[in-house]
Amino acid sequence: MLQELTAYIADTNKTQASVVTFVLVLVGAKIILDLTRKDKTPPGPRGVPILGYLPFFGTHPHITFLKLRQKYGDIFSIQMGGFPAIVISGKDLIKEALVKKGDNFSGRPKFYMNSIVGEETLVFGKFSESFITHKKIAYNCLYVFANARKNPIEDVIGEEAKIVVSEFNKQNGKPFSPSDSIYASVGSVIFQICFGRHTNIHEEDETFQIFLKNTRKFIQFAGSGNPMNVIPWLRYVMPWKVSTVVELFNQVKGIRKQKVEESLKTNTPSSPRHLADGLTAAVKEAEADPSSVFTAERIYSTLDDIIGAGFDTISSTLNWALLLLTANPTVQRKVHAEIDDVLGQRQPKLDDKSEMHYCMATLNEVSRFASIAPISLPHAATKDTELEGYTIQKGTIVIPNMYSISHDEMLWGDPLIFRPERFLDADGKLDKNITDVFNPFSMGRRKCVGEFFARMELFLFFTGILQNCILTKPDHIKEYSFDSVFGLTVSPVQYEICASLR
Repeated sequence: MLQELTAYIADTNKTQASVVTFVLVLVGAKIILDLTRKDKTPPGPRGVPILGYLPFFGTHPHITFLKLRQKYGDIFSIQMGGFPAIVISGKDLIKEALVKKGDNFSGRPKFYMNSIVGEETLVFGKFSESFITHKKIAYNCLYVFANARKNPIEDVIGEEAKIVVSEFNKQNGKPFSPSDSIYASVGSVIFQICFGRHTNIHEEDETFQIFLKNTRKFIQFAGSGNPMNVIPWLRYVMPWKVSTVVELFNQVKGIRKQKVEESLKTNTPSSPRHLADGLTAAVKEAEADPSSVFTAERIYSTLDDIIGAGFDTISSTLNWALLLLTANPTVQRKVHAEIDDVLGQRQPKLDDKSEMHYCMATLNEVSRFASIAPISLPHAATKDTELEGYTIQKGTIVIPNMYSISHDEMLWGDPLIFRPERFLDADGKLDKNITDVFNPFSMGRRKCVGEFFARMELFLFFTGILQNCILTKPDHIKEYSFDSVFGLTVSPVQYEICASLR
């Protein structure tokens, strides 16, 4: 054997020919494998060790992803710290992943934030049959409460819209930022809907003030740009940040528990007063069922999800609405005209939505233009799944670039222009075919459970404020900037307006 091997190696010509043949076979096999294998991963840009592509995300990752889409297509791979990820773009591909193959792409990444909040919440929780049932419970409670015969929601929002108008009027026509007033009133609505009405919550309820402050800080930490999520060892480098967010979360959670305990003392099952009462019925049902996997803590955590999701989403959208209508006085005048024609001096009601086509078109255009959740919260593959001819392995982070829909030139023509008329048909009615193109509340299994409630609140706040106010640009501002701050949502940079009563 040894002699035969020695003789073979000594034969130079034979060895060279064999090497060439071997290389050609390898190259051929590689080509065939690349063409036929089903476990290919999407192409993508190179990152750096440890951090992956994170240093190149920039201040607006959705814009960076649009540029990468031009090079790599609708699906490409990136590395986020220690997590492999893909970015998907375009209406058709995002719909295929989140709707047609929704169960396969409805997981959540194992981010560090999840270990703090817990895997049994609706927003950050693990995707499972329990999650699906939990979401149905939450939706049913919201729907029943929002559609109750004695619905307090319209009155609560109407009162808070009046408070915002009053705060604006106190500025006596001078330039001011509306963001704090909007944030406080949106928070007041959510707090009262979850825990019960209060006649003067802004001034008399100290618990609400603590809740307002801590929720804002917690949302800022939980923003999707937080590097600690994908580089968990940073918690050892900056332990004070971890201890701060844990403390904030526990304080917000503690307020929720306190309010639930207070409501339990006076709860009447047949007459729910707020969402905490409604969820109490679900808790009792779960406790009476020996096979139920739901604990009281899990069901009541729904309140945390609604508070967290609703706060930033609604306040950011309203801030964009006020900025865009101040910057576009022609649009504002059309909104005023429709409000006067349909409402007159009476307070807006939900039933008015069907008659206020221009106002609804304007709200849709605000949501599209602002795109406050441009990359949504990251999903994760729950199993190995084929997408666009690539195999996406279980656990891979999936980032739907919703901005690629809201600002697609093929869909909108001029996506960088604020133009509410794009949502109206030839008769000036709201065009459902257009409104269905882009949904700011995402799609599929992880679609926001409180979408209908958020749309309700946006309409009533928007019409309630514009019914009473004329918004103008301060003299010292030549043109508004529509730059934004990227966080859990995308909010406008700080701006000022002037307001006068109509």
